[in-house]
Amino acid sequence: MRLETIQCLFGYTYWAFERVWDCIAQLTDDQFAEDLGYSSGSIRNHVIHLISSHHRWVDRMRRTPPIPHLRFDDYSSLIETKSKWNEAKIEFLDYVNSLDQAHLYEVIPYEITGRGISAKNHRWEILLHLVNHSTDHRAQILTLLNQQFNIETQEQDLILYLSKKEGG
Repeated sequence: MRLETIQCLFGYTYWAFERVWDCIAQLTDDQFAEDLGYSSGSIRNHVIHLISSHHRWVDRMRRTPPIPHLRFDDYSSLIETKSKWNEAKIEFLDYVNSLDQAHLYEVIPYEITGRGISAKNHRWEILLHLVNHSTDHRAQILTLLNQQFNIETQEQDLILYLSKKEGG
């Protein structure tokens, strides 16, 4: 795995989520926090889950104990949650951009006690997991926005990002 590929994938991940935020921004705070009975519950919970899981994985990759999961109820509005998202985005991209090629191949041991997992993976595999995890939750959020709130959603295909990135 090449460092440039990982960096490109995270550029794409955050570009795509900005498109999702354009859709989320059409919600009221009550709609944003409404339990929709699927996966993480509300749109807010999906976003906070992603922030929290990214933080925890960075902690694991730094070989420090993961911080506790963020509490959903600590974020009562779209504005608060978007602010936390922006802060986490900067921190995470700073982390990814601080890596060099050799870092990608370091083996990272970790435990996910709630799931009974004790394993180890190359850092690049964990980073690729985070890209995939983000894609999964973006798709869930877009589906919920469309089905529950009749919001027209935006495409988030990687090829769109690449064409804009390359100026094509």
